[in-house]
Amino acid sequence: MLWMRLIVFMLIPVIMGAGCGKKRTYVTPGGTVHVEQKRGDDQTVQIDTGKGTATFETGKKSITEAELGAPVYPGAVVESSGSFEDSGSGQNTTQHVLTTSDGFDKVLAFYKSNLKNIKSSVTNTTADESMAMLGAKTAAGDEINVHITTDKEKKLTRILVMKVGKAK
Repeated sequence: MLWMRLIVFMLIPVIMGAGCGKKRTYVTPGGTVHVEQKRGDDQTVQIDTGKGTATFETGKKSITEAELGAPVYPGAVVESSGSFEDSGSGQNTTQHVLTTSDGFDKVLAFYKSNLKNIKSSVTNTTADESMAMLGAKTAAGDEINVHITTDKEKKLTRILVMKVGKAK
């Protein structure tokens, strides 16, 4: 089930590229896709299928700790957000991608100090890249995964926060 969510989230850039107008709807045998261009590059894409609903948003905006499910790195900018509600399992998965110009080590230290109930931690650094994954559980039983990676080309650190919990 997790692999299906990851595949859906990996398709975000492809789906977002489809929204060149203000509002478009695409009907397929597998479901319906609604694309809305709000302003500039800000878009919302909603995919409705028999298995659930996925919603993706782009456009820089701020986010609260309650929305993110984890502490918000100071000064980080939201690059994209998405959610998937699985009607079969009753689970809801949210994903937010944030970026900062701060270095990898500083961002990792922040999350190691401020993310509560860390259950797993993996860090891998090579000459070209740095990557860390932190897994935690909230008091409500939601799973929180924080992935921190470097983007040397853009000279930024990317923070992906994924929360899996019961649908609301």
